[in-house]
Amino acid sequence: MKTLLPRLLGVIGLHAVLGLLAWLLDGWLVVRQEGLSTDLLTRIDGDPARAEAYLADIGGDILTATAGSLLLSAALACAWLTMIHRNPPYGDKSARSRRGSWSALLLLGLVGCLGLFWERLVGASVADLLAPGAPVKATIVGACAVLLGYWTSTALFAPVSTKVAVPGGGLFVR
Repeated sequence: MKTLLPRLLGVIGLHAVLGLLAWLLDGWLVVRQEGLSTDLLTRIDGDPARAEAYLADIGGDILTATAGSLLLSAALACAWLTMIHRNPPYGDKSARSRRGSWSALLLLGLVGCLGLFWERLVGASVADLLAPGAPVKATIVGACAVLLGYWTSTALFAPVSTKVAVPGGGLFVR
């Protein structure tokens, strides 16, 4: 258990940093006045105060979906690392056999991310307030953060004997 706790804390820290980066990127791409639909801007007569209120609501939805997605990704990465810790592989063949569980958890994280963004942004009524393509941009940023977070944290914090279970995990041999 001594080596598992620092690994899990590393996963959480890495996902927190990615969450901050995703939030900043979403703020730059979507949560700006240019991210609002032209129909909404004409209805509010370009009033900056009202536009800021809409942007705050939209930013809250994006933050909720991003945070939820990254929490799910971190939980799945921690679950995979815990499974590896409790039942360590013996040899490369045994470690490679763990790729199935690694891939399944990655897909589960991506599906969860897409579901959260659909529920909060793309399929919600707030999508009518956004410029065309803005919800998709936010979803892509969130999905990339989940993918990068899960892959990097499992590759970086997996034991050396298990690095072959993570595609590209050999890049992070310490």
